[in-house]
Amino acid sequence: MQTLLADLKTRALISEEQADHIRRLSEEGGATPARLLIRQALLDQQVLARELSRFHAIPLAERWPDHHVLPEAVSLRFMRERHVLPAAAEEGRLTVILSDPGDTATLAALELASGMELSLRVAADDQILAAIEKLEQGQPAGAPDAGDRARGLAEDDESLKDLALDAPVIDLLNRLFREASTARATDLHIEPARGHVAVRRRMDGLLAEVERLPPALGRAAVSRLKILTNLNIAEKRLPQDGRARLRIAERDYDIRVATMPTIHGESIAIRFLSANTQAPEIGKLGLHPPDLARLKREIAHAHGMIIVTGPTGSGKTTTLAAALGELNDPARKLVTIEDPVEYQVEGVNQIQVHPEIGLSFARTLRSLLRFDPDIIMIGEMRDGETASIGVNAALTGHLVLTTLHTNSAAGAVVRLLDLGVQAYLIASTLRCVVAQRLVRRLCTHCRAPYDAPPELVRQLPEAAAALADASGTLRLWRAVGCSYCGGSGYSGRAAIFEIISIDEDMRRLIKPDVSAEVIAQAARRAGMSGMMADGLRKCREGVTTVEELGRVASED
Repeated sequence: MQTLLADLKTRALISEEQADHIRRLSEEGGATPARLLIRQALLDQQVLARELSRFHAIPLAERWPDHHVLPEAVSLRFMRERHVLPAAAEEGRLTVILSDPGDTATLAALELASGMELSLRVAADDQILAAIEKLEQGQPAGAPDAGDRARGLAEDDESLKDLALDAPVIDLLNRLFREASTARATDLHIEPARGHVAVRRRMDGLLAEVERLPPALGRAAVSRLKILTNLNIAEKRLPQDGRARLRIAERDYDIRVATMPTIHGESIAIRFLSANTQAPEIGKLGLHPPDLARLKREIAHAHGMIIVTGPTGSGKTTTLAAALGELNDPARKLVTIEDPVEYQVEGVNQIQVHPEIGLSFARTLRSLLRFDPDIIMIGEMRDGETASIGVNAALTGHLVLTTLHTNSAAGAVVRLLDLGVQAYLIASTLRCVVAQRLVRRLCTHCRAPYDAPPELVRQLPEAAAALADASGTLRLWRAVGCSYCGGSGYSGRAAIFEIISIDEDMRRLIKPDVSAEVIAQAARRAGMSGMMADGLRKCREGVTTVEELGRVASED
């Protein structure tokens, strides 16, 4: 007999790679193929429901219960956990709506609990969960959903608040969050446009639209998010920021929400921060061995300043957290000032700033110097006051780790001068500057090697020549695309680095009018290989592609 996965593959609804992937997961974890297809969002839930109905010869659900059927035998908790909904009990037969007819364990439990024969109906998983939530609230499970109700509602605050509390809106956000978590998305954007609301996810640094919502349903979703994060639901003219702790797909997340008024309505951006994320070991950041040795040597000093630079979202905090893990020692007191706290490091005193109550970086740092720290990590030097206090802390016997927004390692010196820090203080305290970017990592299941053509080699920097073999051939890799990476050819991200150690020759160059180029030239003479060279090494190793390297580091 043909299996469900083979049937879906025959009907070109999933690929052979996806079928093999689901089959392997089912064998390893015991979940049914249908449940795994739902969890991994490989098929639209409505499409999957229709296919399950056809494959198992079970009708689709048409009638929904208006009350809790057999409450003494089947609890709401069981229904939520098993994704089933008893719809009617008549003449010794229990009609059950479910999203996975292959879940024999649940069917056996229902037969045992009810003492009845089962008559099955199939529906989409999100429909069933929304119906269960309605029953919890005392509403008929078949009541019109939020999308239908929203079309007839005036856009007043009370209506939006009522709609935001409606089960289908709650289920919509739960589904969006769950799918974002499964896809390893870092951000979710809900953006109003003319006639619809676009939902976009940021994965591996790039945004992609995944869904469009009716305008009123999109507004209800934004209102629901504002309720979750304790924002003013009535304020639509000014930007707002909020946060919440949520459990999504069995993982705890801190979500950061920012709203922004646009010409079509409120747009909202959600950042997902895993509350359980562990900082990587410093040796696993992807640093070239000489650069790793240089960084370890510099952070081993008892005082001075280490700066990590790069644009927003380039992994600076990850590098600092890895450095803290390397320095973590019960004999020393480590304190961080962050916004937000992205990694929780055991044994480190971590402080979350709250500017709205006056707990800014500068104010916290001033107080922190009386807290007897040995090592201080400042999440970001955003202003002259913070920079000045941080430099003075490094001057008075503390090791200070921090970040700056600059395009290169050499640019950190110029940025500190722009913030008003005296040149002699920078020269006295600065030990090391790390610059980094994130490139998309090639999918190891489908990447393909190729020999770079001569015309491509000629376009690459001189560093590429050193990577070629004895015959002058440069082996690179290209993105292909498969089911594991969603057809993109990439999965995850890797960092590329350049590191400047501030030696005595360079200290003499740090003057009020020094340029980044002068610092960079001195660094190259001292042995800095540069970010592009590090990126080319990773291209040769099959970590990324020259196209991806050019996208993120072309100005270098």
